[in-house]
Formats: sequence, structure tokens, C-alpha cells
Amino acid sequence: MLKISNLNASINDKQILNDITVDLLPGGVLLIVGHNGSGKSTLLHAIMGRYDISVTGQVTLEEKDLLSLPCHERARSGVFMFHQTPPTIDGVNTMTLINEVNKQQGSQYTKRDLIDRSKKLFNELNLPDDWAKRQFNSGASGGERKKNELVQAKLFAPKVLLLDEPDSGLDQASRQNIVDLIKKNSQAGGYTLLVSHDNELQSIYKDNVIELNNGRIV
Repeated sequence: MLKISNLNASINDKQILNDITVDLLPGGVLLIVGHNGSGKSTLLHAIMGRYDISVTGQVTLEEKDLLSLPCHERARSGVFMFHQTPPTIDGVNTMTLINEVNKQQGSQYTKRDLIDRSKKLFNELNLPDDWAKRQFNSGASGGERKKNELVQAKLFAPKVLLLDEPDSGLDQASRQNIVDLIKKNSQAGGYTLLVSHDNELQSIYKDNVIELNNGRIV
């Protein structure tokens, strides 16, 4: 179970989240809705461990206390964040970073297999031919950055997907990849927290939804 209990979060002493409590069973998908500024993104970033967010309460993943772990250890535990605006990393090319993630995940793939699988995914998502050699997300469009995160999620199959507007900037075919990713994660007993304003995605996952207003569940 992914269990969030009495979670409070603040940034620069400004309270953003207040007493968020919700449980998610294995295979579950939680849709999080609310107006802009209601705390949806902050909730996902607090679970992931963004450095500038002060958090109290509890977040446990199958009895593991996530809040006691730094961000990189949460990632090693299987937590993956789809950013609303994925960052760029200058001076590091895409394949080098993916290879480093593979090492941190216990070398799930051999180097050759990792390259082959990555390039196959780049092609399937219609990313540029030189994508593997490009600096990470440098000069990329919003849609390309989202596709880059899709590649990482497909490669490493995280246990917890934190999806912050994963559909923005994507064409319809690529949006279907988001649905397929969530389905595969659910079938594997993983957990998905989805923030989206997309009506189609909201209609698919409307059976388990919370609404935030001024940092509280309403």
C-alpha cells in the first residue's frame, strides 16, 4: 500500500498542503484535480522529495518510510516523477544519463541492451535520430521532453508513478502511451498518482479521485 497520512507541506514558510491523508492499494490509480494553485503539483513533489519543500506527516510505500529518505533514495525505491516542465541538464547527453540511471538501479540492463532498447523507444516515440547523443532535453520542445520521460519510465518500470500533467504537449498517439504506461504499472501492482486537466484522462480514471482546494482535500 502507498499510504499518505497527515501530510503538510510548505515552501519558504508558506503553507501549501494541509493534513492530506489518502491510501492507494497496489494497482491503484489516484486522479488528483483542483484549480491552479490548489497544491496538486506540490503534493507530488513532496512525495518525490524536492529539496525546497518542508514536509511533516507520513508517506509509506509498502512499510518503507519515504520521508526519511533523500530524493535519490526514493528514486532507487521505485518512485518516478513526470515533471510538468521536465528539466534540461547541460553537459550530459541523454544516453549517458540513462546509463547512469541503469547503474543506480542495479544495472538492470547490459550496456548494449540498454542502448538497443533506448534507441528502439526513441524511434517508437518519433524522437530525432540523434536524440541519444543530444544534451539532456537541451533545445527540446515540451512534447519531446515528455517523451524523454516516457522512455525512462518504460525502461525502468518504476513502482510509483507521479504524473504531473504528463499529457501536455503530446499528440494523441503519444498520449495513448501514457494510458498504456499506467495500465502496465497497475497490472504489475504499482501505484499511480495522476494530475491532469485533460478531459479524456480524467474520464478514464474518474472512479478514484480527490479534489484539492487551498491545499486541503474537499
